[in-house]
Amino acid sequence: MIEQQAVVTQCDDKTVWLKVERQSTCSACQIKQGCGTGLLSNHVGKRFSEISVDKTSDIHVGQQVQLTIPEQSLLQGAMLMYLAPLVLLFFFAAIAKTLNFNEIFEIFSGLSGLFIGFYLVRLRLKKRKYGVQAKIK
Repeated sequence: MIEQQAVVTQCDDKTVWLKVERQSTCSACQIKQGCGTGLLSNHVGKRFSEISVDKTSDIHVGQQVQLTIPEQSLLQGAMLMYLAPLVLLFFFAAIAKTLNFNEIFEIFSGLSGLFIGFYLVRLRLKKRKYGVQAKIK
C-alpha cells in the first residue's frame, strides 16, 4: 500500500474531496541538493492535487487523513498507460515495413499506432467503473 497525508476540503453524504501534495522521489534521495531534478523541484515549490474518494467514516472539513492506494492497481494503470501505446507504435510500423511501404509511411504508421493506443487507453479508462481505489485509512 502506498500511503500519503491528505486534507479534507469538501464532504457530502457519499464523497470526500481531499487535497494531496504531489511528491516526487526526490524527497527520499540522499543527493537531492546536487541533482538538477531536486533543484528544480525546490524552485517550483509544492504542488497539490484534489481527488475524491468514497466516504467510509465520519470526517469533517479541514481534518488530516491518511490516504492509501493499492500498489497493484497503480502498477496496472501505469503498465496500461505506457505499454499499450508503445506496442501499437511498433506493431503499426512493423506492418508498414512488412508491406514494403516507404520510410515516411512507416513513420506515419507508427505515429498512428501510438495515437490509436492513447485513444484506446482513454476509452478503456472511461469505461472502467472504478479507477485506482484510493481509500481513507
